[in-house]
Amino acid sequence: MNIIGIDRVSGDMVKIARTNPMHLGLDGTNSVEKKPGAASFEQAMIQAMEGVNAKQMSSTEITQRMLTDPDSVDPHDVTIAQAQANLSLNIARTVIDRVVRGWKEVTAGR
Repeated sequence: MNIIGIDRVSGDMVKIARTNPMHLGLDGTNSVEKKPGAASFEQAMIQAMEGVNAKQMSSTEITQRMLTDPDSVDPHDVTIAQAQANLSLNIARTVIDRVVRGWKEVTAGR
């Protein structure tokens, strides 16, 4: 019988094959190399914050346009831009809070 990665069981010896390249090998290293375009956690957070900032700036810009030239902007667009900015800010706040909480749990367990 061949179960995923196990050829044959005999006594106390089980031959196990590494079926996922993300798993560590017998030497404790991971043979998967980092992709050239893969972002680090820091880069991912910076890009996310830039996205939140862009939503905030877009909302501010469209609100200012509505105040200076009301006929050039649809009120629905203003409402949508403000809702998107608010949502992105709330999501960012939640993610940051969870990252900080996780970091505190990890460092408290030392």
